[in-house]
Amino acid sequence: MGRFRGKVIVITGASSGIGRATAHEFAKQGAKLVLAARGHESLEAAAEECRKLGAEAIAIPTDVADEHQVKDLIATVTTRYGHIDVFVGNAALFVYGLFEQTPTEAFKRVVETNLYGHLHAVKALLPHWKQRGKGTYVLVGSIQSLLSAPYQSAYVTSKHAALGLMDVLADEHIGTGIRFGAVLPSTIDTPIYQNGANYTEKASHPLPPTVSVQRAAKAVVAEARHPKRNRYVGRLQAALVPAEFIVPWLFHRITRPAVEVFALRGQQAPTDGNLYAPADQANATDGGWVAKRRRVTRPLVWLGLAGAAALVVRSKRR
Repeated sequence: MGRFRGKVIVITGASSGIGRATAHEFAKQGAKLVLAARGHESLEAAAEECRKLGAEAIAIPTDVADEHQVKDLIATVTTRYGHIDVFVGNAALFVYGLFEQTPTEAFKRVVETNLYGHLHAVKALLPHWKQRGKGTYVLVGSIQSLLSAPYQSAYVTSKHAALGLMDVLADEHIGTGIRFGAVLPSTIDTPIYQNGANYTEKASHPLPPTVSVQRAAKAVVAEARHPKRNRYVGRLQAALVPAEFIVPWLFHRITRPAVEVFALRGQQAPTDGNLYAPADQANATDGGWVAKRRRVTRPLVWLGLAGAAALVVRSKRR
C-alpha cells in the first residue's frame, strides 16, 4: 500500500458515490486529496472521512459545468501544492426519460456536466502538465459510454462524447508523460438513481446486476496507476459491448424491455432531481442497492439450500 503517498489527487463528484469511495481508497494509500463537488456539507463530510483514514484532504465546492470554477479549482490546487499528479473526472448527472419526455434544458445540463466538465478540466490542466512533463487524467465514464440505453438519451450522449474526447486526447499525447484513461463501470451501487432527474412517472432503480461502489473505486485507483483506454467494472454488462456489434438486431430489441421491466417500476412524480442544485442531504457513498438485493436474495439462497438438503436426505432414506 501507499503507492500514492504524497501524490496530489483531485477528484470531482467526490461528495457521493464512486467519487466518495475513490477518495477513501486514495486516502488509504496516503495521497493528498482535493475533493470537489457542488455540495458543501456532504463534500466536507467526505473530506473528514479521508482525514480519519490518515490522509490530508481539503474540500473545494465546484460546479464542473462552470469553466471559471474549474479554472479556480486547478489554480488553487497548484498554488497550494505546486502540482497535480492525478485528476479524476468523476462528476456526472443522470436523467431517466424518453427523449420526448426530457426537457431541453435538462438535456443540456447533463451534457454541460458530463462532457464539458472534462473539457474545462483538461484545458486548464494541460499547460501545467506540459510544463511539468507528466500527469494522469482518469475519466469515470460508464458502460453506456459504448452502449445504447433507452430512457437515457442525455446521459448516453454525454458519456459517448466524453469517451471520444478521452480517446483523442490519449492519441494526441502518446509518447509523452501525460496519460489519459477511462474507467467504464456497469450498474454501480450509488445514490445516482435516487438523486437523479426522472421524467418517466416511474420510480427509478438500477439495472441489475448491481456492483459494489468499492469495486468501482478500486478500478479508478488501478487506472490512475496503470492507465488503459477502457477499464471495465462489472463483467456481465461489459460482455454486452461486443453483443451490440455482433448481434445488433437482438441487443436493440431487448434494451427497452429490460429497462422498463427492471429499472422503471412503481409510480413517481416527475422530478428535476439534483440537476440544478446538489442533493446535499441525500449524498452518500453507496445507494443501498446491494444491501437491498442481499436482503431479498440471501433468504432465497438459504431456502434453496434447505430444499436441496431436504431432497438429499429424502433420497437417502429411500
